[in-house]
Amino acid sequence: MHPKAAYSRPAKAAAQLAEQALDRHRFMAKRVLLTGEAEILNSSNGRNCFLDAIGLVIRICPNITIHVPAGCEELKAVSQAFSDRVAFGPGVEYCNHVDDVGSFDAILSVGTAVNPGLPWTTINSNGWLARVSSGKCSVPGDVSVENPIGALAAASLGVGEVFKRLIRLKPERGDFLDGLSFSLRTFRAGETDCGPELPTSLDIDLLLVGAGAIGNGTVLLLSQLPCCGRVGIVDSQTYGEDNLGTCILMGLHDLGASKAKTLAAHLQRPLLEVQDYEMMFDAYARDAPTIPAVVLNGLDNIPARHQVQRGIWPDIVVDGAIGDFMCQVSRHPWPDDVACLICLFREPGAPAETLQMQATGLPLERLLQPDALVSASDVEKAPGEKRDFLRAHLGHPICSVIQEGIALKISAEQQQKGFEPSVPFTACFSACMVVAEMIAHFMQWPSVLAPRFQFDFLLGPAYGQELPQGRRASCICSRRKNIERVRAARTEKALGVSEIGGTREAPAA
Repeated sequence: MHPKAAYSRPAKAAAQLAEQALDRHRFMAKRVLLTGEAEILNSSNGRNCFLDAIGLVIRICPNITIHVPAGCEELKAVSQAFSDRVAFGPGVEYCNHVDDVGSFDAILSVGTAVNPGLPWTTINSNGWLARVSSGKCSVPGDVSVENPIGALAAASLGVGEVFKRLIRLKPERGDFLDGLSFSLRTFRAGETDCGPELPTSLDIDLLLVGAGAIGNGTVLLLSQLPCCGRVGIVDSQTYGEDNLGTCILMGLHDLGASKAKTLAAHLQRPLLEVQDYEMMFDAYARDAPTIPAVVLNGLDNIPARHQVQRGIWPDIVVDGAIGDFMCQVSRHPWPDDVACLICLFREPGAPAETLQMQATGLPLERLLQPDALVSASDVEKAPGEKRDFLRAHLGHPICSVIQEGIALKISAEQQQKGFEPSVPFTACFSACMVVAEMIAHFMQWPSVLAPRFQFDFLLGPAYGQELPQGRRASCICSRRKNIERVRAARTEKALGVSEIGGTREAPAA
């Protein structure tokens, strides 16, 4: 492993801040202390906050000291095992006593008290509330309502504060959070209501598309929730060194491993059927025996989102999105007048139809006939570079050719583009919002999203915005009859599988 590659995504995110981050080129040489208060750490939420913070801070700083206070021996053993599995830097040092607290560049504590005289951040969680303070305000000590989503959100906010300290972010770009309490149910800051308790059993049938940084956070939460039912995970890629800096569950032993298979292994348990699909999404949508009506999307690029929406038109898609420091969740229920993924995510300067023509070589009038079959005339009229592609799909429905053409376009663009700047805490917070909306859907709780909430992580979620948007009249989602046919065909396929004896084996990857 090359250390520069492992930390490349967070390093690039820091570098893009330019003069707004005074130590953007030196932050990985700094030291971080992770500690906590025994009373909080011995709670379920405190334990999860602490372990999640380990998994995140390891990915932005190679010099970490962990102090687990007396009375938390079980947590110390668990945290050492976890850090050994996911660490990839020079190492993580555990200590029984901190001789010089002032020698650290950032201190993250899971507890209630703050220390304004030190570079100190305190976090904890209660139910759906994530709490963080890097200033003078302590945080409440009630942590009795167990909820791993609030815990991961608190850890993400805390490690975001650590990152600000390490890069010496200028206050005008993003000041420290002081006594923030944020609800993952209402997407509001300043909340004191910890929200409803989690169900004792959560019966799910869903598909996770994408096993990268957002997918890692999603699977971590699913593994901590009382889930039963079915989960499918789709991703054609393997983990590379640059994924170490953003994927919370990843360790050195995962390098070169299938992303889908790796995350599926984290979810193996009784009463939960987990299937990995090591393939492009278009192949999954074409060949899978059944397709869940609930899709969580973690593929963070525009063509992939269009493909997920267009491929199956599920009952609901919950999408996680990140930029270098932008964090977003969006909810796309089919029956409602809410923008679909194609409405919401638009390629700059190029409508979806233009991209489809580029990907397939088919003219617009043919793209508007999704049930028609590719003909010899289509091949003859196509640009020279697309004729072989269309020739291989003679007699196939145009809708399937669009999906495959877009998939090939995505793959080629990803190889050319390389990695994007990102940080692990932004991806995990996005995953928290995605899973929160997933639970709301299964529990039939109301949602405030129509369709999205987004915020700049360096400013904090208190500055976030709910951004409503209805369907665009020019979008394909307005062609309801065609889409209802696609949805009906999916239902018929599922019923056919059920009638012949339940599930059948998935296609070979």
